[in-house]
Amino acid sequence: MSICNFLIRNVTWLLAGILLTFMSSFGQTFFISIFGGHIRAEFGLSHAAWGGIYSLGTTVSAIIMIWAGALTDIFRTRFLGVLVLTGFASAAIAMAGLPSAFFLPVIIFALRFFGQGMCSHLAVVAMSRWFVANRGRALSLANLGFSFGEAFLPMLFVFLMGFFCMAKALACGSCTLDFCRSCPLAPIT
Repeated sequence: MSICNFLIRNVTWLLAGILLTFMSSFGQTFFISIFGGHIRAEFGLSHAAWGGIYSLGTTVSAIIMIWAGALTDIFRTRFLGVLVLTGFASAAIAMAGLPSAFFLPVIIFALRFFGQGMCSHLAVVAMSRWFVANRGRALSLANLGFSFGEAFLPMLFVFLMGFFCMAKALACGSCTLDFCRSCPLAPIT
């Protein structure tokens, strides 16, 4: 099957994978680091304190992923995707309105777990489940979401932060996550 025929016949499924990998960008280090200086300044954190909080959230997220990753074997992608994107959007909203540094480790954990962890994992599992004969092709196309996120989100959010405060820029991100959560892209089984 040619690539054009493959794309046409599977566009909905492929877009779901691309969207999940793209959305994971909001929980990736390259995106969160855009706000690192603002977070340190707002809460009076040293580089070491911010690094420690970030490391703690990331490490706990990685440990929990050992258990949570198995949820993709139990639940359908459509169901789990809605839960993951809801948790992710909630974490982004919480980060936008964070009142004190006390909650920062929990918010970083949630951003890393739902974004970098579960969104990425869910995309790979979904592509592997939905495609058999063209699994490699589907996975490589779904991975374009990572590249699009890395290429465009930092520019977009640095631009937005020129006009809005960090909290409003993050609120834009949470709205994007919430919108994508409500888009049924594929008739997922």
